[in-house]
Amino acid sequence: MKLKFAIYIGLLCIALSPMQTFAAGAPLLNIAQRNTAEGDPRITSIGVFSTETGTAAHFDLVQYDDARKGEAWAVEFGAGYLLPTQVPLYFGGGVVIGYRRQGGDYYSAWYPEAGAVLQLLPGLAVSVSKKRYQKLFGATEDVLMFGVALTMK
Repeated sequence: MKLKFAIYIGLLCIALSPMQTFAAGAPLLNIAQRNTAEGDPRITSIGVFSTETGTAAHFDLVQYDDARKGEAWAVEFGAGYLLPTQVPLYFGGGVVIGYRRQGGDYYSAWYPEAGAVLQLLPGLAVSVSKKRYQKLFGATEDVLMFGVALTMK
C-alpha cells in the first residue's frame, strides 16, 4: 500500500513539474514489462503509443507467461482521455483478445487503465501504466507495467 501511494505521489509531482514533452501525434514504440512477485504471471508487451489533442491510444502485442496457466499471446487496444499536463497522464480503458497455447483456448478481457509517459531525452521516454484486467482467464488481475518508449521519427 505504501509503495502504491509513493508511486501516485511521484507521478503527481512529475506532472506538476516543468519537463520536456514530446510532440503531440508523435507515435512512440513502447516496450513494457510487469515486474512479478512469485506466482504472478509475467506480462511483456511491445506496441505503439500515440497522443493527439485530448486523447491517447495504444496498440500492443502481449505475451502472458503464467506457471499455472501456461503461455498466451494477445493483442491489446486501449484508448482514453489525455490530461493537459507537462507529462502526458492518461485515463481510459482497453480490450484484450488472445490465444492460450496450453489448452488451445481463445480468450478476451477488458480493463480500465491509468498511466503516464515521461520524456527523459529527445527520442527516449519511460512509461508506467496501471491496469485492472477484468475476466482475464476468469479472474481479476491488477497489473503495474513499467516500460521504455522510443520516438518513432
